[in-house]
Amino acid sequence: MELFINVDYPTLARAIIFSNIYVLLSLGLNLTYITTKIPSFAHGDLATIGAYVSYYTIVFLLLPFGLSASIYLTFPLVALVTGLVALATYIAVFRPMIRRGAGITPLMIASFGVHYVLFAIVAIIADYTRNTYQILSRNVLLSRWEFIWPGTDFLTSSLINTTIIVIVVTLLLYFLLYRTRYGVIMRASIDNLYLAKAVGINIERVFAVAWLLIGAVTGIAGIYMAMFFPMTEELGWLRLPVIFVASVVGGLSSIYGAVLGGYVVGLSLVLGATYILTPLGVPTEFQLVIPFAFVIAILLFAPQGLAGIISSIAQKVRK
Repeated sequence: MELFINVDYPTLARAIIFSNIYVLLSLGLNLTYITTKIPSFAHGDLATIGAYVSYYTIVFLLLPFGLSASIYLTFPLVALVTGLVALATYIAVFRPMIRRGAGITPLMIASFGVHYVLFAIVAIIADYTRNTYQILSRNVLLSRWEFIWPGTDFLTSSLINTTIIVIVVTLLLYFLLYRTRYGVIMRASIDNLYLAKAVGINIERVFAVAWLLIGAVTGIAGIYMAMFFPMTEELGWLRLPVIFVASVVGGLSSIYGAVLGGYVVGLSLVLGATYILTPLGVPTEFQLVIPFAFVIAILLFAPQGLAGIISSIAQKVRK
């Protein structure tokens, strides 16, 4: 109890901010798993693309015309571009392989290939813009264009903004999945693919929309990542293991598991490194030991993740 009383505000704020970011990233990864049954290794690259699209929109479209340079003005274009990139990878790579009966292993290897293609494209564009327009294209932080609420500092504003985005995105997904006809169709397709096909549901169209959502949410998460981590072509790739842990801890097959996993991993990552590893003299390079310990412990007792545990408890209560 004393540990939590002595947690200082900056550390707690950063823990919640990082949790919010990993929630957004896990939401996209869980939708990827639900539609293709694989945790895509190219998922982090969508976040990287979102960060770069936001940066280039500010540099080439907002600043030259004297417009307000805010990351939030770039959200629509980021959501559109990353959504289309995600959809393109699904249509060009994953959907044809699934049609041909490819298993999990070939699909995962293909996602590695997609990662390297997207990684190379981002690197080439970054080099081209640096050499052609003489602008900084790596190791940029988007924090300078964060919206600062009156009377607050950057940390508090980021805490407010990321929390609002997580609430809005989660509510929109809930409304889409549970309060619209299309959501019923999507959930039916996810729960029972063959039955949905039998009743005439266009599965491919449903999954195409899901991949647009995957790209949009992940791209926006990438903007927030680039406010705390230097923006390079490795931005999303380097954080991919943590994203995987968050999704697995919460439950890969559940949208709400992504929310649970994101907060468990984000809080344990920051608070654990600050209040457990640092006092013990453990280097920060080993801070991933805590969230990975969580995922091992949880999977030992509940392979379906936290969402599965909660679902089992709810079923027992109903009985």
